[in-house]
Amino acid sequence: MKHWLVLFTLLALGAQAKEQDPFKTNIQSVHQIKLLNHGLGSLEERLQMLERAQKTIDVEYFIYNLDKSGRIFTQALIKKAKEGVKIRVLLDFAMVKSTFSPFFAHEMRENGIEVKYFNPAATLNQFSGTYRNHRKILLIDGEEAVTGGRNIGDEYFDLREDFNFLDRDLFVKGEVVKSMQATFDQVWGADASQFVGRERMPQMNDGIYRKEKGGIDTFRYQTDLKNWKKKIEKARDFLTSNEEKLVEEIRAKGQEELAKEYTGSCENMSFNSEYPIIGKKNREERIIKHDIASRIANAKESVLFDSPYFIVNDESKTALETALANKVNITLLTNSLNSTDAIYVYDVFDSIIKGWIKKGMNSYIYKGSLPENYEVINEEVSKARFGVHAKSFVFDKKDVVIGTFNFDPRSANLNTEMTISCENNPELARLVSEDIEARIKNSLHLDSTKTVDEVEFYNVGFFKRLGYYLLKGPSNLFDYLL
Repeated sequence: MKHWLVLFTLLALGAQAKEQDPFKTNIQSVHQIKLLNHGLGSLEERLQMLERAQKTIDVEYFIYNLDKSGRIFTQALIKKAKEGVKIRVLLDFAMVKSTFSPFFAHEMRENGIEVKYFNPAATLNQFSGTYRNHRKILLIDGEEAVTGGRNIGDEYFDLREDFNFLDRDLFVKGEVVKSMQATFDQVWGADASQFVGRERMPQMNDGIYRKEKGGIDTFRYQTDLKNWKKKIEKARDFLTSNEEKLVEEIRAKGQEELAKEYTGSCENMSFNSEYPIIGKKNREERIIKHDIASRIANAKESVLFDSPYFIVNDESKTALETALANKVNITLLTNSLNSTDAIYVYDVFDSIIKGWIKKGMNSYIYKGSLPENYEVINEEVSKARFGVHAKSFVFDKKDVVIGTFNFDPRSANLNTEMTISCENNPELARLVSEDIEARIKNSLHLDSTKTVDEVEFYNVGFFKRLGYYLLKGPSNLFDYLL
């Protein structure tokens, strides 16, 4: 009897230890999952999740644009807030301060939605400014979540006519969501996450309007007051104006694409996230880069992954070299200079990829056009440039990792990131692999060092070439910050 008591106590302590650190969790129980490869389908899934919410909605994104999808999503949030649902929104300040500014946050609060910004003081400190919250998650009632590469913005949901991202998310419902919710609560409550008030209304007696020889600079005052009122008007208009016909069109196409997405289950799920720490301690207490490197180094047969950026650090370099030495088939899909949104990252990729080709890695760069059999909302969007933005790994055709983690030093050492993993699920692994391979069909195979040079400026115009040359030196010098 005593032995059973001791065993029960140890098991209870083990479970408690897991609960104490939700930032690295493994749960072995049945979870409902949905693979979200299509942009419009992924937007529709988010909107349906909002509609299902009964108690709480928690939103955390790196980018939150004030465009069509941003308006639809925001107005859906306000509708739920008016129904009594508690809503919290956490955004990275550096990325949204010029769009989703404190003026918008103020109007959101007026509508019953709490808004915080991550690391708003960073703009005053060049060093701390390198630490950003790159997590992306929507949590509903602490029971279901969606995470992956997508932010809130038209380019993530196939709605722009100039440039869109090919991305990937995973919906999950089950025990692991409790850990995801716990990390959101901790990031929300961290010192780096703060409420930021909007600028106060200009007053004529403010010191900045007093002239040196006496009197008031009424022109400057009236100009500032007019601009202040315009910011309020812009925020209120965004939250209230509605294009019903467009919304109906977007949602109808989204529902059509969502119905095609895979829905299944996973019995072994892991969730990892970096701690919301700014400074040296953050760089020392990393979780995801160790997990990814370990998975690569210990792969038995194959590693297939897509990432918008490919820049190695010491740990990932060693892991890739170990796997290649063990004859593991490693295949990468990333962006070409034409399809990338970051010339400076391609500069570094272009400088290192020849070495990896010689070591045996298969590398593909995306051409930039709409993938075959990928449907969009209209002909204008179909003519847009497309780039890789998914951050997914398939190990040995059975383990899948999807998240916000780019294969670069910034995600490895600086940003707050998150990943969700489904272990030992060959069906999900096959479906993710098939989607990556479908995108590879619309890519250029860097099968030799000669090919790298031949396709370097594939479909690239003069100004992007000029940017490539101008940024080449600085990009390689500061690659550890990219």
